[in-house]
Amino acid sequence: MSSAYAESSNASRGRSVGLVALLILSTLGGILLTPSVSATVSGDYEITASISPRPGDFITAWDPVSLEVQVTNTGFFYNTETRTIEWFVCEGVKDVSTCFNEREDYGTGAIEPIAVGQNLTYTFLTYFSSDGDEGAYTLVYRFSDSDTNTTNDVGIYTFNFAQQLVDVSVGAQDPIGQLSGLANYNGEMILNTDTDYNMSIDGIVSSCASCGLVAGIGWELIDNSGTVVANSSNQVSNLPSWGQTTFTRDMPPLNFDTEGRYTLSYGLMNSNGTPLGDMNAYNDVQSVEVVFDDTVDLQVTSMYPLNAPDSSTYFYGDDSVSVTISNIGNHSVVEPLVRFSVMDLSGTTESEEDCNPSVILPGQYERCIFDLNKLGDKRLKVFVSEALEEGTDAKPADNVLNVVSEVIAGDINPLIEQSNFYGKYKTADNITFTARTLTTAAGPLTYSWYLAGMIELSTLPGFIELGAEGKEVQIPASGIGLGDHFITLRAVDALGTTESTTTEITIFNSTDIGVGNWMNGSAVTRTHAIGNSMYDFPLSGVNYGPGENLEALLRFSIDVIPTTEEIDAGMDWMEFDINITSLIPNNVPRSSIAIHQLYGFDQLDWDPLDGDNSFEIIDNDTIRVHIIENMDLLLVGELPPPNIDSGQPILTLLPDGEMQIDWEPTGDLTNPYFGGWNIYRVTSPITASAYFPDPETVNSEFVWNGLMSGTLSVTLEGTTNSWIDERQLETGICASYAIIPIDRAGNPEHLKAKVSLENGLPGLTCGDSIDPSAEVSGFKATTSYNNATSCYDRFNDWNRCYEIELSWTWPDNEPEGELSWNLYRIEQKPQDVDLRYIDPLVTNLTNVPGEKGSLVQYGTEYDGIMPYRTYYYILAPLDSVGNEYTVVEYPSSNVKRVYVEDQYWVYNEYRIPEPPEPPEPPYGIEWLGELEEYMQIENFQIAGMVMLLTIVINFVGLPLVLKKRKKMARVLAKRAANQPTDLDDEFEDFFN
Repeated sequence: MSSAYAESSNASRGRSVGLVALLILSTLGGILLTPSVSATVSGDYEITASISPRPGDFITAWDPVSLEVQVTNTGFFYNTETRTIEWFVCEGVKDVSTCFNEREDYGTGAIEPIAVGQNLTYTFLTYFSSDGDEGAYTLVYRFSDSDTNTTNDVGIYTFNFAQQLVDVSVGAQDPIGQLSGLANYNGEMILNTDTDYNMSIDGIVSSCASCGLVAGIGWELIDNSGTVVANSSNQVSNLPSWGQTTFTRDMPPLNFDTEGRYTLSYGLMNSNGTPLGDMNAYNDVQSVEVVFDDTVDLQVTSMYPLNAPDSSTYFYGDDSVSVTISNIGNHSVVEPLVRFSVMDLSGTTESEEDCNPSVILPGQYERCIFDLNKLGDKRLKVFVSEALEEGTDAKPADNVLNVVSEVIAGDINPLIEQSNFYGKYKTADNITFTARTLTTAAGPLTYSWYLAGMIELSTLPGFIELGAEGKEVQIPASGIGLGDHFITLRAVDALGTTESTTTEITIFNSTDIGVGNWMNGSAVTRTHAIGNSMYDFPLSGVNYGPGENLEALLRFSIDVIPTTEEIDAGMDWMEFDINITSLIPNNVPRSSIAIHQLYGFDQLDWDPLDGDNSFEIIDNDTIRVHIIENMDLLLVGELPPPNIDSGQPILTLLPDGEMQIDWEPTGDLTNPYFGGWNIYRVTSPITASAYFPDPETVNSEFVWNGLMSGTLSVTLEGTTNSWIDERQLETGICASYAIIPIDRAGNPEHLKAKVSLENGLPGLTCGDSIDPSAEVSGFKATTSYNNATSCYDRFNDWNRCYEIELSWTWPDNEPEGELSWNLYRIEQKPQDVDLRYIDPLVTNLTNVPGEKGSLVQYGTEYDGIMPYRTYYYILAPLDSVGNEYTVVEYPSSNVKRVYVEDQYWVYNEYRIPEPPEPPEPPYGIEWLGELEEYMQIENFQIAGMVMLLTIVINFVGLPLVLKKRKKMARVLAKRAANQPTDLDDEFEDFFN
């Protein structure tokens, strides 16, 4: 070997020694870092078992695991101090030190003192989760401080996580309890061999859709030596496959052929899946003890006279002997033979009768009923068969019962029962007669019924036989007729013995006088009649004087009138029930109610009912009245004031000084004696103090009568809860309101008044009729035209393609509240225009001080803008009450004038056609062409004709005028020659 290789070998050896030293130091460091355990605690606590998770358990990897450990005090010392216990979990199967160093989670707890020899199960407050990882894990429990025995201070366990957990768990249950008809011996259910018993079991399954779990659900029967003597299972593949879910499945029928005591194990017998079946075997099976026994044992328990069980003497007749057969064995018996024999005292059989009960279950019994049709001293024998299909009776000694007794014919002793105990009927009634006899009478019995001892009831119209052999019959009273009658019953027994009895009945003519749902009754009359009844409330504003603390509640008019020509119906009496619940309030004490006779329906005087006239309070709902003549009645009683409350009235200010009053009435609003609400109002300047006070503070009737005098505003129905006072309050005038309930007569109860409040106290509330005067600023409008074809296509009209955009700046709100605005549009110049009669374009625009408001109106809208029109847009302010400034005059800051010009040709100049070349004038003379054009104009034609006519007149008239002028000139010249030279001389003589 060369030196180069030797050096290389030495260097490698040096590195190996260093690596080993490093490993030793790491191990020593891990040991030093491991928490030390010292014998610092007295006593001996043992970590006995891991309760959760169980060792070897498979658990779903997706759920956190609760940690529970069992600790036992195995020492001889009771330590009063708590012991600290810790846990840690690591992946894989590791020892304690390695697991601690590689732990994935860690926690601690405190064990309370444990009595010597006792144990406890401690549950840690923290959980461990693998966060979906699967595989084997190691769990370590250990005490932080060692005790006198350190060997049991540590518990190390392994368990498994599975991402696709398959686990079928069958809990403790008793499937035998599902069975019925079993024998019960000292609380233990007895099964029979060769019998199918169908049972099901409940369980919990954790699986998944891809796990392919097939579970063998069934049972095993194990004898005392531990050998499985029978088993059966169903392969179930349809168990739930979504997480942890409960299930119920049928097991195969339990059946075994050998009697004895066995252990029945039931649950999951086997399983398979993809790739695994059930992963936890410890929770698959439960067991109960079962007993198979086929003992058959019937017993004749008793025999006695059916209708006289305590009698030592038996009675002649059908169905007169009762025999009880009991199954005291462990097997059901089907149709056993039960034979009843009647013999004389020498043993000669005189009659036999058999009975075959359908089935007698273990612990149950059946009765057989036999006829006894022989008289005298007899030997009675009942026998139940010993040889049965189910097997031979185990104790045949109790299968026979003999009795020696005298058989007699019992008395009949007939009695008539009827539908009315007193025998009083009306012609409208159906009468039912029922025959009653002694139960020991010799049956079967037959019955016949007679009227007046001679006429068979069966011959009368309407007769119906309700019971066998005529034991119960029914006949209408009208078929018997009016008056008193005797009804006779004749009863004949099986030996031909006849006994009879008689009863008396009376039949009256009955007239139904019921009315609606408030009155039901009848009148007994001697003619055909009808009832005519009515009721009404007492007369308003009058006092019937019914008595102290009583009030007149209702008036009744009760009449029975004939339907024939007789003047009088011949009434003997009438009796009727009044349904007071439907007529008077429930809070009227029934004990205070009375009925009196009124002198007339509209009269005030009355007398109490007496003699044959009476009333009776039947129950809380009904009064029964009995009277012997037509009369008017008065119902009186104590009437508590209705439980009515209007609730606190709330005033809402309305525009123009109006008020709205709202309240929420509660209580007995449908009480007929509640008349509704009176609303009163007093008005006063704000400086005055006239208002309605709180009735709890001021309850003086004098004060309230003064305030209510002349101030009634309205009377409303009891269910009304709102009213608008349209009387406008002037500025500076305020109002106070009171809502007062009234009774049926209209009398107000001021102590129940509710008054309007101002700032939470009774007082005056002022109206608001002042319109706001706010103005917007910068009210501007911009008109634009939409030349898009899509706009034209909507209406085929370019005039609908204009838009107006309005903008303005909102002013400050009023000190009393926020403003809102309505926007109007009109097409005439507003001069003192009142907007109240114009519908606004937009309502309730919110006033945001200092911010811009805007609105765009399109021609495509209903009643949209059009060209060549002038619009005036008006913003009208509204205050918080609703007052609106509606009088508008232009110009104003709140009014904007907008004229919509035709802008179509601005966008469509190309659509204007070029003008044609002018034509050549006639003869090339331009003015001649113009003349020709003017000649086509009507005004020019008229002017030309007028000028031509003027010329013609001048040519004809001018010579005539000149000629006349010459002639006049000659005349004037001649006259001038004849006149004096000085005109003054002519008048000289006149003036001198």
